[in-house]
Amino acid sequence: MELEERERLVQVEDRAKSNTHRIDNLEEKVEDIHELASSVKLLASETKAMREDVNNMNDRLQQLEEKPLKEYEDTRKKIKDKALMFVLGIIFTYIALKLRARKFYIGRSER
Repeated sequence: MELEERERLVQVEDRAKSNTHRIDNLEEKVEDIHELASSVKLLASETKAMREDVNNMNDRLQQLEEKPLKEYEDTRKKIKDKALMFVLGIIFTYIALKLRARKFYIGRSER
């Protein structure tokens, strides 16, 4: 039985060596997986920061795009108001002249 026990012991030792080698390989792979997970986490964090930067740039770009449009609309409104006032001024002047308001002003200037 001693021979059987020795053979079995040799088999167990061989198996232990094989298992130790496999465990060492697994430890390397686990370390690689851990590094990969850390890299993915860092990449996700950087992507989130980049997305926030892009959102900020989009907001700023939208403001820049809206500014000329707002200025254009303000200028257009002012021109429209001025044109309306000019036309109303002409109409009121015509009415005043028709009502002989001109005579009133001429008479006052002679005094």
